Amino acid sequence: MFHWIEARAFCHATEDEEKVLAALHTVLPEGEVRRDALEGHFGNPLVILAARTETSPGTKSAWRRIAEALGPKEILQDVEARIDEDLVYHLRLDKQRACLGAIHRAGGADVIDVKAKVATFPRKRELAIQALRESVGGS
Repeated sequence: MFHWIEARAFCHATEDEEKVLAALHTVLPEGEVRRDALEGHFGNPLVILAARTETSPGTKSAWRRIAEALGPKEILQDVEARIDEDLVYHLRLDKQRACLGAIHRAGGADVIDVKAKVATFPRKRELAIQALRESVGGS
């Protein structure tokens, strides 16, 4: 279904990095984590934490976890707009709720960005949308 799934979140200086890491693991428990330290707009320290899995069991497990938590309606809402020209599905999840172990779509700016590269052959956007619909039981 997917070539890879990646979850990424910003960790601000006022946040506990371990909690943000736990939030990433709520979404993508099997992903290898990368940490990049940056400097924010006003010189404040900022860390980007990103987890990624490219294994078939890892992507299946992560997608099942996300799809079961959100349900077909949330996954398929605006599905055409959420798949880009490279067949990458984009989703924003609530980082604070993920810190508490729950997966919900984001309503604000404090998010975990999820990207998932849809695997289709031939490589067509319509087939990627159809594959997403079928993966959650939508038609």
